[in-house]
Amino acid sequence: MGRSAVAVDVGKVETPPSLALHMVGKLFGGGSPPVGSRVLDAGCGRGAFVEALLSYLRSRGGALPEIVCAEKDGALAEVARRRFGGVARVVVGDLLLMGVEELGGPFDFVISNPPYVSYERISPELRATYRRLFSVASGRFDLYMLFFEKALSLLRPGGRLVFVTPEKYLYVQSAEALRRLLAGYAVEELEFVDERAFGDVLAYPLITVMRKAQPSGPTSVTLRDGRRVEVQLPRDGAPWLPAILAGEAPRGGCVKLGLLAERVSAGVATGRDEVFVVPREAVPQGLRVFAYPTVSGRELSSFTPGSELDYAKLRHVMLVPYGRDGVLLDEGRAGPLLAYLSRFRRALEERYVVLREGKPWYAFHEDPPMPQLLRPKILWPDVAKTPVFYVDAAGLAVPRHSVYYLVPRDQRLLRPLVEFLNGEAVGRWIAAHAQRAANGYLRLQSHVIRELCVPKDMLKTVNAAPWT
Repeated sequence: MGRSAVAVDVGKVETPPSLALHMVGKLFGGGSPPVGSRVLDAGCGRGAFVEALLSYLRSRGGALPEIVCAEKDGALAEVARRRFGGVARVVVGDLLLMGVEELGGPFDFVISNPPYVSYERISPELRATYRRLFSVASGRFDLYMLFFEKALSLLRPGGRLVFVTPEKYLYVQSAEALRRLLAGYAVEELEFVDERAFGDVLAYPLITVMRKAQPSGPTSVTLRDGRRVEVQLPRDGAPWLPAILAGEAPRGGCVKLGLLAERVSAGVATGRDEVFVVPREAVPQGLRVFAYPTVSGRELSSFTPGSELDYAKLRHVMLVPYGRDGVLLDEGRAGPLLAYLSRFRRALEERYVVLREGKPWYAFHEDPPMPQLLRPKILWPDVAKTPVFYVDAAGLAVPRHSVYYLVPRDQRLLRPLVEFLNGEAVGRWIAAHAQRAANGYLRLQSHVIRELCVPKDMLKTVNAAPWT
């Protein structure tokens, strides 16, 4: 798992021995497997989990279960066979396409660090095959999501599954079907693993422990700071992270920031900033009607925390082929802009949204919600050492994709919210809950910011009560 630093072996990063041993302990509930049990190592690589399993059982004197290793990579499978051929059966092939008979029957336990292969790196042919076979293969699914469904299909009733995967399945839209599937079973535990667990690989690991049984109670969640909370997970496919964060939030006296916002989102994704973002001084008179002040995450840092954007200090503008209503301009209305963009037409036509989704060649990667963008809003960089928030009081700036923005439902909350967000308590809360990027930076993503609790007393000062 871990997307960065995975270049050669198609999404596989070997599980560190200490983590593998920790997961084996969870697999067997701290005890030993019953005699005659069958264990599947799904995507075994060189056999890190087999090694951990043998070490675990040696220390407890437990009977060795029947172990089956499934691995798609022939070279890795051969290494596993040489190391553990005497105690484990190694099966070479795509586990996702195997039947239970090929594996010798159903299993009592499944353990895995599934390969993390993004949607873009799965061939179109395999995507189509997986969509036919798996209910969770919806939207822009990642490969590891399918391993959950496959493992559950291979487990006997009451069997246990322990996976380490990226945590993002808790909240991304593409995992909605997966969350709905998992919530139909007993998700016993979620453990947020230290992001340094995989060494130099930048990862946000999560251990999922579940049984193939009906849900019977709350899920125990272990946070990265060691605290534990009990959570009732949504069963309708909704993101799980809000429920997890709510489980540790103070009761009463506050309102989630997401309820106070009309929109919380990343800035505009053009798909070619080098074309659409240009120096302000270089814009010809005929293109100024399409030009909006724009700001990047790096540029925000030049302003004082909590201060208003000074448009005069913004050196670039974004050329926007959309009306203020957010509708893409037709070629007649966008004529002067298209004449300028035509020199970059080949590069624009090579974008995914044009080739695969059929968007007009001059459209942005994502259609910008201009009615919300062009309103007074709060801005912050997507990555920062310390959370810092700024004000676009006039609402004229179009943030780039490296900037997040929040549009309050009640504009009277604009300044009180910025003051609150720049407070020390909020900074500590975000530092405890945000994902870590490289070199100690924080990822200030919208799904975390929405969960901040805003004191009701602050809202009373402007008579804002959207929670009622």
